[in-house]
Amino acid sequence: MLDARRALVVIAAILAAATVATAGTLTVQGAGGVSLDITCDVPPSESATPELSGLVSIAPVSEQLRQEPMVLYVDGVVRGLTSEAGGRFHLDATALGEGEHALRVDALRGEQLLASTGGISVTVLSAAEAATRQIPPPTLGDARPAFVKLYRPRVFREIVYFNNREGDLEKHAFVRNGRVYITLTDLMRHIGGTIIWGPDDDDLEVERNGITVRLFPSSRTVYVNGVAQALDRTTLRRQNRTYVPVRPFAALFGIVTEWDFQDDRAYVTYQE
Repeated sequence: MLDARRALVVIAAILAAATVATAGTLTVQGAGGVSLDITCDVPPSESATPELSGLVSIAPVSEQLRQEPMVLYVDGVVRGLTSEAGGRFHLDATALGEGEHALRVDALRGEQLLASTGGISVTVLSAAEAATRQIPPPTLGDARPAFVKLYRPRVFREIVYFNNREGDLEKHAFVRNGRVYITLTDLMRHIGGTIIWGPDDDDLEVERNGITVRLFPSSRTVYVNGVAQALDRTTLRRQNRTYVPVRPFAALFGIVTEWDFQDDRAYVTYQE
C-alpha cells in the first residue's frame, strides 16, 4: 500500500511539472501604465512582441485592479468583461487568426476610466509554429518552473494629441486613476505659455493668455489668478519632473480635452 501511495505521489508530481512546463507565463507592461500577466501554451521567446497560441489567460498584475470592473478589447472590439475568476480573462487565440493583434484592458468605475494598459501589440502563432514551440514534458526529477519574461512596451505613438497632432513629448504620458498625466513642461510647450520656477522646487507658476496658475507637487490645490481651486486629481512628482492631469489642468485655461476610447488617445483642442 505504501509503494502504491508513493507511486501516486510521483505520478502527480510529474503531471504537475508537465502542466507548468507546457505553459508560458509572461508579464507585459502596457504604455498606459498597467501591466498584464499573460499565460498560454507556448513559452516566451526573444520576439519583440509577445507570442500567443491556444487558450490564453489574461489578468492585471495589480491585485487592486482585479477587484474593479474591467473590459478586454482585441483590435478595438470588446472580447470580454471581468470574469468571476479574480478579474481574469480567458481568450481563444486560435479564433483571432494568426498574425499581429492589439490587446487592451481598461479598468472602469461607471463611465470613469480608472486605468488602462493602452494598446499592447501581440502576435498569434499559427498552429504549426505553435507546435514547434511546445516545451517537452520533463523527465522524473527534472521539474522546471514556468519561464517568466517581462515585456516592455514598444511605443508606436503618444496617447496625447494637440489639435489632432501627436504630441512631441519629452516623457511619455500615462493613465492613472482615470486621468492622463503629462509633464507640465510638455503641456505648456504645446499649448503655449510661460513657466516660472523658484525660488524653491515647490514653487511653480505658469501663465497663458492672462491666466496665471500656481501649483504644487503632490497637491490638488492650485491658485488661478490668486484664487484657490481644487483639481479632481493631484499633481505628481516623478524623476524630478512635475506631472499634471491633462483634462482638469488644461481646463483652467479654457482648453477642452476629450478621451477617445477606440484609439486610446487624449485630444487637447485649443486656439493657437
